[in-house]
Amino acid sequence: MKFGAVPLAQALGAILAHSVDLPNGRLRKGQALEADNLAAMAAQGMEQVTVARLEEGDLHENAAARLIAEALVPDPEAAGGGFR
Repeated sequence: MKFGAVPLAQALGAILAHSVDLPNGRLRKGQALEADNLAAMAAQGMEQVTVARLEEGDLHENAAARLIAEALVPDPEAAGGGFR
């Protein structure tokens, strides 16, 4: 995984490393940045953003968490959790 600050112009499709509060709401860490996200950040005067870019063989943190949860609790209904 590559991680670091990049100019907004290079952040399209990258994974947001830290949540960003904007007037119209919050961009949550872990989401893939879209053009409208970058435009909203630029409108607030931001010039760069800290992102992650997955490399071959990497998993997004949400996918990794799901795999761990499924390994620990293979049958959530039987465990009484009903987790999703």
